[in-house]
Formats: sequence, C-alpha cells, structure tokens
Amino acid sequence: MARQIEPPIIVDGHLDLAWSSQANGRDLTRTVAEIRQAESRTRDSVMLTLPDLARGHIALVFGSLYAEPANLSFAQDLVAPPPGHHPPGYTTPEEARAQAVSQLEQYLRWEEGGHLRLVRTRDDLEDHLRRWPRDPVPGVVLTMEGADPVLVPDDFDWWWRQGVRSVGLAWTGTRYAGGTGDPRGLTAPGRELLAAMQERGAMHDASHLAEEAFWEAVDLTAPGALIASHSNARTLLSSATRRPDLPPDRHLSDDMIRAIGRGGGVIGLNLMNSFLDADWTLRERAVPVRVSDQVARHWAYVADLIGWEGVGIGSDLDAGAGREESPEELDDAGDWPRLAQAVPEEHREAVLGGNWLRVLRANLPNTGAAKPQLPT
Repeated sequence: MARQIEPPIIVDGHLDLAWSSQANGRDLTRTVAEIRQAESRTRDSVMLTLPDLARGHIALVFGSLYAEPANLSFAQDLVAPPPGHHPPGYTTPEEARAQAVSQLEQYLRWEEGGHLRLVRTRDDLEDHLRRWPRDPVPGVVLTMEGADPVLVPDDFDWWWRQGVRSVGLAWTGTRYAGGTGDPRGLTAPGRELLAAMQERGAMHDASHLAEEAFWEAVDLTAPGALIASHSNARTLLSSATRRPDLPPDRHLSDDMIRAIGRGGGVIGLNLMNSFLDADWTLRERAVPVRVSDQVARHWAYVADLIGWEGVGIGSDLDAGAGREESPEELDDAGDWPRLAQAVPEEHREAVLGGNWLRVLRANLPNTGAAKPQLPT
C-alpha cells in the first residue's frame, strides 16, 4: 500500500480572528458548518474557525488585534454589510486601545480554554511545531493592524509584554503614518514607535502603509524585520484606479516588493477576490477568480521580483470577506492545501509555510516574560 504523503505545514500570515468573532458575534470554537447553518448568509459566509484550521493543515496563523476606525474611508463597500457586521468604530486613541484590549482578552480566553496556543518566543514556536501533529491546536502569533491602540510610543513595551510581535503602523492613516487612501509619510511619533519596535525586536508589517511612509520606514526597520503580511502586487491591479473602494496605494509597487525581498522579508498573498483581480466586485462578479489563475499569477509575479523565498499566505479572509468573496476552489479552511497547485512543486513547502517560519525564527525572542493573565 502506498504511503500517504502529508501536506506541508501551512502558515497563514494574516487572520483577524478576534475581530471576526466580536464583529460578527461568532463563537470561533464551533465549526464552520455549525456557524454557516446558524447564520444563513449570502455574503461574508464564515471560512474558518479554530477547530477547522486543522482540517486545512494550518498549524500557525498571525492573529491580529485590529481596531476599526469610525471613518472607514476607502473601505465603504458598495453593497451594504449584514446587520451587526461592523462594531462601532473608534474616534480617539483610548477607544482604539479599548478595542484592541478586548480582542487581546479574547485570544487569552481561547488560550486558557485550550483552543489555541499563543506563540511568543522561538521556544514557544518549536514546542508548538513538535506538538501540533499529534495535538492540532492552532498556534497564533499576535500582531497589531493599525497602531492607534498604542497610546504613545513608550506604550509599545506593554503590548510587547502581552505577546504582540508584529505591528502595522497604518490601516487608513493613523497618528503614526499615512495609510491606504491617506498619502502621508511617517509622523514624529511614528518614527519613535519604529525605534521602540526595533529595540524590542518586533517585526514591522508594511501592509496598508502609504508609500511615502514606507520609504521612510525602510531605513528605520531592522534587517529581516520588514514584512507585508497581506498585500498583493499593485501592478496586477492597475485597473483598480477606477474602483472607489480600492485605492491604488492599498497594494505594493514593484519597488516596494523588491525592498521587502532585499531584507529577507515575506509578502503574504491576500486571497480576497477583489484584491486578486481588479475586475471582480461582489456586485458584478465579472470574472471567475481561481487559485489556478489569479492566485498563481500573483505569486509568480512577486516571485519573479524577489524569489519564491519571499512569498507566503496572508489570506485576510473572514475580515469583511468570506466564502462568496474567495477563490472558487476554497470553500473553507479545509481547502487551504489546494493553494499548493498555484506554486511550483519544489517551492510548495516554503510558500505554504516554511518562509513564514524562517522569518519567525529570525525575529521572535529566544525567551519572554511570564505569560500575561486575563485582566480582572
């Protein structure tokens, strides 16, 4: 009898797990099938939950702390979101911090309940990878998407002690930097925050960063610590300039891609249909979006610029996009191994997870402080 070959370990570089749970009222300890049956949605249908990650051989994910601004700017969808889809947005740094702390508490509750393992150090990472084949509880590296929850740059030390290992300064523009739809450079506090991150050894996530801020930040980020967790090739989305919901600065120019690659960073491919093909919208669905077509095209394009060692997965699914907004071959998290068909066989293990593991091993601290406890 032929020996069954296990698929490579998969790492997803960007999932808004706590946000998805809180914004949609979802219990992510249930299965996808149970939640779909309860919700009966026609858009944004859930794609992944904590127990379902194992079916897709997804051993590790970057789980975000994402505070949603009251002014969504570019993200106002042309189709009205489902009731309760968006929580009230923040208008002050204190409100942003409260949102992020609430999500941090959610991750800690999941960890306390045995639903995930938070990965804070290299020792945690190696221990998780040893345990995962026989105990497939997902590992989660905490990241922050948009830095407004950091009240002042010195406050980053507190977030580091909670386990945050990567920060993106912007989503739309923040107090720290210009972002998608907000073309500005770094602010003075933004430069201070990057210095605090570099002192601690945190990764800097350039996804959503305005290009003006990106080029200032390159020289302020430690070698090997610059990543883009969920961004695609801007050149392949050039017709997006006609899309009011997708400014051309959301994704990476060729020069930005090369800069990340030169430092040994990884760019995680965003799997939302509208970020894979500028002719696709939820309303019109003018073209089919497939792993074998647009996903393969984006990965190959970036790999031609920086090599296959510079690309990975950063799906961003279930963050305002679910089954209806995803490539045809992906029905839920159990289908993530199908992404292998978009990568040359000799590079599959690296692209599906190995490249992200390399970056984590290079940037996570050897050891860390005691695990934080749930706030009382």
